[in-house]
Amino acid sequence: MNEIAENPYSAPEADLKSSSQADVLNIFTRFSTWAVVGLSIITMGIYAVYWLYSRSKAINSVIDNKIPSALITTSLVLYVLGMIINYGPFLLGSAVIDILPAMMIASPIIGIASFVAMIIWVFKFRNRLNEMTQSEGKPTWAGPILTFFFQVLYLNYKINQHIDVHNSK
Repeated sequence: MNEIAENPYSAPEADLKSSSQADVLNIFTRFSTWAVVGLSIITMGIYAVYWLYSRSKAINSVIDNKIPSALITTSLVLYVLGMIINYGPFLLGSAVIDILPAMMIASPIIGIASFVAMIIWVFKFRNRLNEMTQSEGKPTWAGPILTFFFQVLYLNYKINQHIDVHNSK
């Protein structure tokens, strides 16, 4: 009864963090998966990497368990390096004839490293998305097998599915 509040005029403390359901809808807009397919084909895969990068930045802005920026940077550097090694001889022609054997040796190594880094990035994004949407056991949960095979396309589909389910309520 004799307890005195520390400061009776201070604002009440409350956890004002918005719900994860609303966060997903605020940071992601519905974008057709067919458009992702088309843009990825037209840009020779560059749009898929851009999609993953932009969505990772968005998800990192609202979640505590962030996708490591070192992973994102490493994946992007390996991807760009792979593009340069694979398409450089076609673009530069005879200017790279002296380093062509080294490029032929480096190409599969960089390719495998890039693939592994991208898969890790995609799965980290998937885990954060499932965590945010709290969708375990629900139809909007992103599974590992389809994530492995369809990566960005499947994740875009799952984001759209989650938005559609939430908007239908």
